[in-house]
Amino acid sequence: MGKYYSHNFIRSILTMNDLKFLTKKERDCLIAIGEFGKQEFPIRLVNLSEILNIKSPTALNLVTRLEKKKLVTRLKGMINLTIRGTSFYHEIEENHRILETLMVTYGMDLDRACTLAEQIDYLVDHSSIDAMFLKLGKPSKCPHGRTIEQIHD
Repeated sequence: MGKYYSHNFIRSILTMNDLKFLTKKERDCLIAIGEFGKQEFPIRLVNLSEILNIKSPTALNLVTRLEKKKLVTRLKGMINLTIRGTSFYHEIEENHRILETLMVTYGMDLDRACTLAEQIDYLVDHSSIDAMFLKLGKPSKCPHGRTIEQIHD
């Protein structure tokens, strides 16, 4: 985890509307797996259930859907993002940071901006995110201080 891929590699994996085929619950599941994956060991179903505050069968259903979309793999009870899943995870992260930055720049409270960005970060297309990024002056960090890589400029 934690690796960033080249801009051209990301473009070869993602198309403009790829993120839109995720549901909000799948998005949340993908983000939880990606965040947990930054730790020493991959996430397990029980951890995922706790993080998402859902029952294990519901978490299993989400993971199975993400597996069918080739975003995660399961091996010996551990759940990992695939290369494609990692790309989606980073794409959502970047979208979130840019949306959040835009909202805060125009006067929205940081917590409210973060909550709103979470609702739409997986739905906004590349060209819209790119336009926001440019309009903001290509910021290097979001209001939380996290790096904005801008993976699809």
